[in-house]
Amino acid sequence: MDIWTGRKEAKLNDPSDDEDGNRALEGLRVDSGVGVVVVEPQAGADESGSLEDLIPSGAPVYESYGRVKPPEEESGQFYSNLEYVKKGPGGTDLPFDEALEFLEDISHDIYYGEKIAENPDTVQALLCLMVQRGEEEEGEGEEPTTSDRDDATASPPPRNQQAASIVAAALQNNPPAARMVGDAWPSLMESTCTGPQGRGFPLRDGFYAPFAPLDPSARRDVPAAQVKARVGALSSLLRSPAVRDDFLASGGMDRLLEALTGAAGGGAWMGVQRKVGHLLLDHFLDEESGATKGLWPVFRASEPDAAKRKLGREADEKWIEAVRVVRERDGGNDGEHWSVAVLRELEGHHAAQLKGLPKEEL
Repeated sequence: MDIWTGRKEAKLNDPSDDEDGNRALEGLRVDSGVGVVVVEPQAGADESGSLEDLIPSGAPVYESYGRVKPPEEESGQFYSNLEYVKKGPGGTDLPFDEALEFLEDISHDIYYGEKIAENPDTVQALLCLMVQRGEEEEGEGEEPTTSDRDDATASPPPRNQQAASIVAAALQNNPPAARMVGDAWPSLMESTCTGPQGRGFPLRDGFYAPFAPLDPSARRDVPAAQVKARVGALSSLLRSPAVRDDFLASGGMDRLLEALTGAAGGGAWMGVQRKVGHLLLDHFLDEESGATKGLWPVFRASEPDAAKRKLGREADEKWIEAVRVVRERDGGNDGEHWSVAVLRELEGHHAAQLKGLPKEEL
């Protein structure tokens, strides 16, 4: 900057600034003159402004994940199967089941995952199917067969499990898809689903209803694979802040606690517990995994309402006890077991909040 005029100047090619010079250029003729370029500030610009001030008005928002390149030739079958799913099974069970199988395979592709998410009717159809219980799919009053109960041998998977897998794959590692579902979330939660018997029910009620066995003795009626797929879908849905906030406000964490405690006993249910643990780390506890800390656990010593403080403390203690049981039973001496990291975060948060409580509440 010229100290006399206050104007910005850029100095060009002054070899005298380098005492030694560039040995490779010795002997060459150089221009010893000094040139300057005057940089005139834009009209009305504030020299103390930030870089954001230099971004033109109306410029597109920068998105780190970039734009998904479409395939050279789109699958026409994809759009046909989307229509089958949106319409529901009705009397065309075979095409509907084939459509679910097709979407389950292709939803892992980021491009087609985004195409699934951009259509609220498709997302609603998948969510409505996901929240239906297995026996509701088969018909009211029908007893599930042995093969239906055994998730290791059931073929094909139940429709609610397939729908959950499609939702999980379409939104996983797909920020645009998660954003689209988040934008449509309020209207989705206000929509109504139609069950196989033609009876309607609010999607919100079905979404936040218990989906895991509330005690180990009931596990024979709910295959582990269905619960695991549901938790996987929730983990992908929670990538949207809108879904995450609604989930926390609507008691969704209670459903995950039920999945964790009802999955006791090892075997296939250990996969359910692991899925729940990774969800907690990825979304609420481990910042290195992309979690937003401070949203959950909910116990806060700074909460002015004593009743809410008590409820928050009790809720956190239930989680701590449940994870301790898993660690003692399955973790052993494995320091890499997911329960170790989860318990460390939960206990650390709980201890910090206890220090701030009034003495009469300790």
